[in-house]
Amino acid sequence: MIDILNRVRNKDLQAKIVTAEEAAAFIKPGMNVGTSGFTPSGYPKAVPLALAARMEKEHFQINLWTGASTGDEEDGALARANGIKFRMPYQTNKDMRNAINSGKIDYCDLHLSESAQLARYGYMGGKIDVAIVEACAITEEGNIIPTTSMGNTASYVQTADVVIVEVNTSQPLELEGMHDVYVPLDPPNRLPIPVVKPNDRIGTPYIPCTPDKIKFIVPCDIPDHTRALGEIDENSKKMSQNFIQLLNEEVKAGRMPKNLLPLQSGVGAVANAVISGFVDSDLKDLSVYTEVIQDGMFDLIDAGKLNFASGTALSPSPEGLKRFYDNIKEYRKHILLRPQEVANSPEVAR
Repeated sequence: MIDILNRVRNKDLQAKIVTAEEAAAFIKPGMNVGTSGFTPSGYPKAVPLALAARMEKEHFQINLWTGASTGDEEDGALARANGIKFRMPYQTNKDMRNAINSGKIDYCDLHLSESAQLARYGYMGGKIDVAIVEACAITEEGNIIPTTSMGNTASYVQTADVVIVEVNTSQPLELEGMHDVYVPLDPPNRLPIPVVKPNDRIGTPYIPCTPDKIKFIVPCDIPDHTRALGEIDENSKKMSQNFIQLLNEEVKAGRMPKNLLPLQSGVGAVANAVISGFVDSDLKDLSVYTEVIQDGMFDLIDAGKLNFASGTALSPSPEGLKRFYDNIKEYRKHILLRPQEVANSPEVAR
């Protein structure tokens, strides 16, 4: 409890610290619930587990909106409890996918960069009733310091009627300052997103939130359960070599500078292996503007080849996550997490 009090810096908000069961009891059948989380990173854990346990007894459902697929404590537990009526915008959890494919859960798969605006417009089935957000701390003003992902969290906090904050003490306080929170205005007031370099900062290092919007604060110490990456095999190494050869030819032809253009890497073992191959290349002073940051990016930072990486989530292997935490003071100099509306914006990426 002492660590929680240190992390909840607004003294008045400390009176709102409750158990996960008390917070889960607030959620009513049919509510639209938006949560933090993008891949198994930065998602709430204690409240969804308590909510799933309640659903097992009371047999009701909610609509769940996130940034992407989340960890088993959320997606898996709620799917097994038959607690989801509608889910968006992306899914990889086995139990959730099976329920979607069998028609037990209504599902909308869509471009991740569009999901926040569609939710704000009410196109996903009305407004957000409750946002459940993982944080490493809450500021004196009531603003929320995110953890290992941004996803749609800022947009959900902005539009939700009520916010429940899970303060996760397993997440290091050194994460503070690694986020750039910017929620674009909706049309007809929308402006171009003013990001022109991966290291540009255009927002705030916290999610803006007023103390009166925070209904409950829940202590949690459950770590992110990220997925293991496959071994780097000979095929992946050859793919990386071929890709590096292509890039070198583009530099030689004058179509790219020596440090290339900002790189974008997909999710998974092959993409991670291809990026890791850059360590043994002559390429240097690289930058990355991508969706998720995996182990290969840490390899490039350690090798002195990557200057900066912008993404919406840290999604390393379990070993990579430990490596990140152990070296966070160095890695935080090179990494920035943004809302997926910005990280995945096709206009910005182009």
